[in-house]
Amino acid sequence: MKRAPIRIRTFILGTVLVLLLAPALAGGAAWLIEHHHQQASIQKRLNTAVAYLASHRSEIEQQPTLQGFASMLDRLDLLAQLTLVERPPPGKSELYVSPAIGPALQKQEAARQSIAGKLGPAFAAKPAEPSGSWVDQERQIPLATRKARGFLAADLYYQPASRATPALVGLLTGVLVLFAGLAVALWLAGRWMVTPLTRLSAQVDKVAGGDLAIAVPRSRIGEVANVAQAVEGMTAALGEAAQKRAEADEARRFLVTSVAHDLRTPLFALRGHLQAIGSDLGDPAVHLQRAEARADALERLIGNLFAYTRDDYTQPTLRPEAIPVVELLQEVTTSLDHAARLKGNPFELDGDQTLAVTVDRERIKRALTNILDNAVRYSPAGAPIHLRWAAPDEARVEITVQDDGPGINPDLLPHIFEPGIREAATDDAADEGAGLGLAIAKRLLEQHHSTITARNEPTGGAAISLTLQRAPPARSSQGAANLDA
Repeated sequence: MKRAPIRIRTFILGTVLVLLLAPALAGGAAWLIEHHHQQASIQKRLNTAVAYLASHRSEIEQQPTLQGFASMLDRLDLLAQLTLVERPPPGKSELYVSPAIGPALQKQEAARQSIAGKLGPAFAAKPAEPSGSWVDQERQIPLATRKARGFLAADLYYQPASRATPALVGLLTGVLVLFAGLAVALWLAGRWMVTPLTRLSAQVDKVAGGDLAIAVPRSRIGEVANVAQAVEGMTAALGEAAQKRAEADEARRFLVTSVAHDLRTPLFALRGHLQAIGSDLGDPAVHLQRAEARADALERLIGNLFAYTRDDYTQPTLRPEAIPVVELLQEVTTSLDHAARLKGNPFELDGDQTLAVTVDRERIKRALTNILDNAVRYSPAGAPIHLRWAAPDEARVEITVQDDGPGINPDLLPHIFEPGIREAATDDAADEGAGLGLAIAKRLLEQHHSTITARNEPTGGAAISLTLQRAPPARSSQGAANLDA
């Protein structure tokens, strides 16, 4: 499962929060653990002393038992005062007092007993404690003898838990966690930011040197990943641009070679007819007519080459206007009427005369001229050229140009709109093209955001269809009225 990238702001904020909270929480936990450990140690020592007294309650008054108890107190770092309380009286008797408690304890105890005798036990003073920061904890151990029943009152004194030690342990733990967090943060920053940026810089240097085969590094940081993706996309775009530029250069070299070859044919033919006229060979009128045809072909060829080159380097500005389709087609067929009459190819128009399109008149006329000229050149002599148009929907008008020729070679059909692609000629005149007419028509239609397609009809011949933007109905009606007038 792919993990979501982390933003730099989120990474920094998370790092700061962790570095603030983790040491504090770790130090607090260490303080609690150490404090609990000290309290548990004190209770363990006190319980050990009480357990000794409970296990020796029967011989507690014997000297060896008291000496063993005193020795254990030294090991446990405790002080004690043992008092035997018997019921019924004779009362209390002191069994043991730690030497550190001293004579002052005896004086305080005597005063306490005097107060208790005069005012009652409720007004007795608290048992005396040794000097220093000792804390008293009283334990009572029941006793049962043959003579009497009572209990052993044990006042155990211990040093309170140190406050400095837990604080020091908490402080050291917090500092260690802080340094560990800083080390982890620096390691993650180096792995997710510094290292990928260093590698990315090296890859950018390779691109600057002309090497587009790079491998951009990956990162969990969103901004670094975005930069890496942008560099990768830029490199891919540069590669595609270089590939397209190489293909365009290759196509341009092919086009120049093809045009240079195709220019020679009408030039040689034109020279031959002019030489025949100058030498009085054959019928001068025939030679003149054929020379004019070759000159027209040469002019058309040079015009197509100029139009193709101009549109290749400039961004034309369109001047759209609403034009009735029938008016547009009549203008184009009129300009080609001379060439069509030479071969006897009439134009047959069929469509709704109220339809109009929004186009740049001159550019669409040039595209239609190239399409119709191509149809005339590849149609048999005397065969009509069919022009049909209709509106498949409210936004488009489709115009179809169909000839009765041999059709388009299926191998060339997918490439028929590429420059330099042309069919085999049906006569000598058809060889005068350079394969630019349909390529120019396609480019002009693309400038109008229109489409052009070519297909072979089942009944024979080729059909080329182009789709243009339909003019609004109101303007269409006005254009049709003007046409009728």
